[in-house]
Amino acid sequence: MKTILLTFLLVASLSSAALAQRRDRYAERPGDTDPSVERVDEITRQMSAQLHLNEAQFIKLREVNKVKLARLEEIQWQYVEDSQQRTAKIAELEAQYEAECGRILTPSQLSLFREEQKRDSSPTPPANSNEGGLG
Repeated sequence: MKTILLTFLLVASLSSAALAQRRDRYAERPGDTDPSVERVDEITRQMSAQLHLNEAQFIKLREVNKVKLARLEEIQWQYVEDSQQRTAKIAELEAQYEAECGRILTPSQLSLFREEQKRDSSPTPPANSNEGGLG
């Protein structure tokens, strides 16, 4: 009877210590640590439509996108005060992301992916020369 009681007390104390550590972790970084499932799915579906992914590629890219978005949120939270460091970390993350995509995508899909990234990163000029002006 004593061993059951001592075992129960030991388990209870260990679980309360683990719970306290978990609370400390969430106190340091408020909010959910994982990106929203909807956002990950939306990005992956867009990539699937543009790059014509097969099912295995879709599953792999979904995980890569999940990790990228989680890490991006972490970088933006961690380096709120230091914009240069944040920019450098985001560039490093993008390079890692592109390397992961290179492992998953075929060469033709990878070239389409890079074209989409270039198009997304460069601003489009206004269609009408009078648009975008102040007056």
